[in-house]
Amino acid sequence: MTTIKKPPAPRRRTPKPVPIPPSCETCAGTGETTTAVRVGRKLRAIDATQTGLCPDCFGTGTA
Repeated sequence: MTTIKKPPAPRRRTPKPVPIPPSCETCAGTGETTTAVRVGRKLRAIDATQTGLCPDCFGTGTA
């Protein structure tokens, strides 16, 4: 009486971690930058700031 050998079970592998893209250096990963508000014909700066999308990463926060 001969016995039939089963093939060995495949080894389970842990999934590779998803690489995290580096954060943007200009906005520090927030996606927004602040600039001083300038008014008048001579473009004098006042004590106010405005926020906008980061020009390097377009608001995603990643490089």
